[in-house]
Amino acid sequence: MKILLSVPGHLKTVPMNFFVYNTLMKMGHEVILFNFGATSIYSKITKKINSAFFISQINKKLLIAAQIYKPDIFLTIFGFDHDINTILKLKSLGIATMCWWLNDPFQLKRSLNNAAAYDFYFTNAKGCIPDYKNAGIKNAFYLPVGCYPAIHTDLGMQDKEYDICFAGDWGPTRQAIIENLADDFDISLFGPWAKKLPSKSNLHKNIVKDGFFTPNEMAVIFNKSKIVLNIHSWYGKWNYGVNPRVFETPACGAIQISDWKEEIPQLYTPDKEIILYKNIDELRGRLRYILDNFNSHINIAKAAYSKSHAIHTYKNRLEEMFSICGI
Repeated sequence: MKILLSVPGHLKTVPMNFFVYNTLMKMGHEVILFNFGATSIYSKITKKINSAFFISQINKKLLIAAQIYKPDIFLTIFGFDHDINTILKLKSLGIATMCWWLNDPFQLKRSLNNAAAYDFYFTNAKGCIPDYKNAGIKNAFYLPVGCYPAIHTDLGMQDKEYDICFAGDWGPTRQAIIENLADDFDISLFGPWAKKLPSKSNLHKNIVKDGFFTPNEMAVIFNKSKIVLNIHSWYGKWNYGVNPRVFETPACGAIQISDWKEEIPQLYTPDKEIILYKNIDELRGRLRYILDNFNSHINIAKAAYSKSHAIHTYKNRLEEMFSICGI
C-alpha cells in the first residue's frame, strides 16, 4: 500500500514517529513521510508569530503531497495541526484517513476537537473509548504503542550500574514521588530536569544526564539498570492509559515497576512480567523487596522481554490497526 505518514518531527520526546515509519517500510509499504512540525528556524519563528498562518501552510503542503503521491492511506501520529477541513479534503480524494492519538487521557479534550473527521481513530487509553462513543465518534479504537526491537533490546550488559533509574520528562508529580523515595534509594535521573527543579532540591545530585536522550541512549540506560521506574505523567488523576515506557522497558530486558493502570494486566502479567504499585508506600516496599532479592526477580525481566518481542512490537500494532480498518 502507499501510505502518507504525517508526524510531529519537531517533538524530541516522540521517537515513535520514526519507529512507525521504519516498521511500515519493513512491512513492504511505500511510505511518504510528511513532517507537520516546525523544525527550521524560519518555521519556528513563523509559528510563534502567526500560528494560524503556519498551520494553514502546513495543511496546504499536505494536500499538495496527497495530490502528487495519491496514497491509499493517510496516517498521522497525533495530527495536532491537521484541521477538520484538511482531513475532509483528503477523504474526498478517496484516501482512508487514520489518526493514532497517544496523549490520552490527559489531553482527551484536545483530541475530541478533530477526532470525528477521521475514518478511524486510535487511542492509547482504553478507558477513554466511552468518552469517544459519547461524543459520537463511532470509529474510535484502543491501540497502545509497543517496542521497536531494533533499538529496544537486551544488550547483554551483566553489570548493573544503576539500582533504580527514571528516564523521562520532569513533572511535579514525578518530582514529588522521587523526592519521597530519594533518601532511602539510589535513584538515577535521566531527562530535562535541572531547569525545572528548584535550586535547593536534593534531586539535583541524582541527575546523571540532563536534557533529552536518544532512543539508543535510553536502551543503554535501561540495560544498565536493575529496576526501571515508570511513573505515568497522569498518575493520581486517571487509572487508565499506558505510555511507551510500559513496552520499551521490558523489551530492553529490565525489570519494570509501574504505577497501576487498568490496561496493564491485560498486557503483562503482574508479579510475573511486571511489578505494579498503586501508592507510594506500596512502591517503596516493592522497590526494597526487589533490590534485596534481585536475582530471584530476573525471571520477571526475561518473561516480559520474550512477550514484548513476540507480541508488543510496532509491527504487531500496525498489523492490528490495518486489520481493524479492514485493509
